[in-house]
Amino acid sequence: PTTRRQAANARERDRTHSVNSAFSALRTLIPTEPADRKLSKIETLRLAASYIAHLANVLLLQQGEEAEQSLVVFPPLPGHFPSLAIPSCSTLLSYQSQCGGIRRGRL
Repeated sequence: PTTRRQAANARERDRTHSVNSAFSALRTLIPTEPADRKLSKIETLRLAASYIAHLANVLLLQQGEEAEQSLVVFPPLPGHFPSLAIPSCSTLLSYQSQCGGIRRGRL
């Protein structure tokens, strides 16, 4: 029984190391302010999802803007499309906190 438990513990350590490595890699892809801020696992997942959704919206706006420019004879009205600036994740985090979207806790 002890050998089986030791094997199970070793597998769990490997799994935990793999998950933590994946979170570390994901954190490097999420812009934060300040840049060295370490996000919790739940913040990392929620901000990654928000950031992906934001980038998808940016892409859709750009595609819509390109399609509109090729089809419209007259120039679009000023301010027709919002700014395409990408907010930092601390901005997204602040917004989510205000909306009750971020909850502290274990993942």
